[in-house]
Amino acid sequence: MDDGIPGWMGDIHHNLPHQYCWIIVTTLAVLCGAVIGVERGKRQKPAGLRTMMLICLGASIFTQASILMAGIRGDPARIAAQVVTGIGFLGAGAIIHGRGAVTGFTTAAAIWVVAAIGVVLGSGYAAAGVLFTLFVVGTLAAERTIEALLCGRCQWATMRIDFDPTDGRTHWLIQEILDDHQVPDELVSFASTTVEIGAVSVRCCVRHRQHRGFLATLAALPFVRRIVETATPASPQARELTR
Repeated sequence: MDDGIPGWMGDIHHNLPHQYCWIIVTTLAVLCGAVIGVERGKRQKPAGLRTMMLICLGASIFTQASILMAGIRGDPARIAAQVVTGIGFLGAGAIIHGRGAVTGFTTAAAIWVVAAIGVVLGSGYAAAGVLFTLFVVGTLAAERTIEALLCGRCQWATMRIDFDPTDGRTHWLIQEILDDHQVPDELVSFASTTVEIGAVSVRCCVRHRQHRGFLATLAALPFVRRIVETATPASPQARELTR
């Protein structure tokens, strides 16, 4: 038992045979990564179930390998410490900078913290790793509630974007921009008004800058003819944003 730490919270290597410890921490690494990955997948984030599982599992394996190869006289933290550096490159790759917007910071942070959980689990602190996983999932689940308390609740509106269809190519260019800004598919509806004019309706928050940023990107496109906020009971006057 570690000083000041209950047995169930401490290093399980002190309480169980090593061959059982590796099985337990590896299984928990997969499960903890999966729990966080499911939450990210529901939000349609780039790093979902498989990515989070592999990151947590990989960090756990590296940490276990570090302990095994260190032996009695070596430093078991040497290889595990490199996980922090390596995961930084993976997180940087998740950050996308394009079309006047930078996205992916939350995904990069999630990758970073999942790797940290993997290191904790690989070190043998199974209960702590599970507890940290619950904290992370709780934080991500409460993200919108916390944001509403600090920045105010979202003000929702339905925006209609009229554009030149250009043989269907414009449809996919607009879809790509919406994907880059992580606009959920269920809030987007494409419709062709005529052969010459296409339209897409997007329900979004117009109060917070990070939620409405895609509108300025779309307005700058040469094939977009106009952007108009459709009238709703909460906002009876339609407001046009024409270029």
